[in-house]
Amino acid sequence: MTIYAFILGRKHQLSIAEICSVLPKEAKIIDIVPETLIVELKEPLAQPQLSLDRLGGTISIAEVFTQSKKDKAAIVPTVSEFLTTKFQGRPNKLNYGISLSSFTERHEDILKKSLISLKKNLVKAEIKSRFINKNFKNVETAAIHGEELLKDGAHITIVEGNNHYFYGNTVALQNLEKYTQRDYERPGRDPHLGMLPPKLAQMMINFAGKTPLEEKIPEHTTLYDPFTGIGTVLTEGLLMGYQVMGSDINDAALGKAQQNIDWVLKRFNITTAQPNLFNQDATRLNRKDLNKSPDLIVTESYLGPPVSQFPLPENIRKTFNSIDETLFRFFKSVKPLIKSGTPIVISFLAYKRQDRYFFLEGIVEDIAKLGFIPEPLIPNEITKKFNLKTFPRLGLIYDRPDQIVCREIWKFICK
Repeated sequence: MTIYAFILGRKHQLSIAEICSVLPKEAKIIDIVPETLIVELKEPLAQPQLSLDRLGGTISIAEVFTQSKKDKAAIVPTVSEFLTTKFQGRPNKLNYGISLSSFTERHEDILKKSLISLKKNLVKAEIKSRFINKNFKNVETAAIHGEELLKDGAHITIVEGNNHYFYGNTVALQNLEKYTQRDYERPGRDPHLGMLPPKLAQMMINFAGKTPLEEKIPEHTTLYDPFTGIGTVLTEGLLMGYQVMGSDINDAALGKAQQNIDWVLKRFNITTAQPNLFNQDATRLNRKDLNKSPDLIVTESYLGPPVSQFPLPENIRKTFNSIDETLFRFFKSVKPLIKSGTPIVISFLAYKRQDRYFFLEGIVEDIAKLGFIPEPLIPNEITKKFNLKTFPRLGLIYDRPDQIVCREIWKFICK
């Protein structure tokens, strides 16, 4: 058994949901705290970085080498023992860093005392060393990459769990440059046709729960996006190993989606995929459109007109009513074309004013009447066991601070 700490991204609940969706059945979640999920796997990750590259909502993965009671006095001897054992006799200087996760106390106070004492211990062990914690703060992701700590040094993550400290050696780190490249370097960009972040598209695909971590996507597994836009879901699906198909009523959007698909195929040397794009109203799908039933549907529905300030109540009602009708007609249209058990992961429009959210009301019940079961993104047993704070609704929110237009992510299973 091997224990790993998954350091969660900004939207903790979505990150937890994504990890839960891709863990193998025999995995055991040991602890969940605000910034971290601790899991025990039957077998160690064969390729931790490739596993992390598949997770849009996880910042890093650390392999836990020990755990202890919550005792700050134990930090220095515990980390000293690990580094001394791992790097004893190293001829060149050791660069390392320590980051704290889910600690309730001020990081700088703990890190300053720990790093200074740790430096003295390494000197006694005749290990030349340099910690890279700037101003005794957690190490920035860019610094870990820049100093190549995962390749030729060490980055220690210490997690304050509910009952224990978990000490882990970071084995995989999110590559922000790759996400930026896939977002900003693709040729077909248009804020009016879609702004779905590649990270979120990746997470939504994982929410479907089709393939556990480190398992290859089964050949010919098909992902369908009925509201393709500029193709972000499809390009992320291609990178994960899916066959993809997509449709949209907007020819301009399809043109940009095709540009982006061609770019991804060439840029990442994907030769086994045969993407299929076609023009169609998602509320009028027929068997000719989907001659092969997709294995999963992942899509972003219309998020309403652009707004610079919170819309008037009558405008909200008008937008919501229009989207309700489109969504109902889409689910009704696609129902006879897909198999029982097919997952649909979809984002709905939500508005936010201060700390209050305004949701599409009634649409989930209407979709359920058509024969689709709404499923919690985080399993109920996990929510209860770790007392996770959730919305009364089963959907989870993706938003940014001070953002008016938000996304509510839902998962449905076709009966």
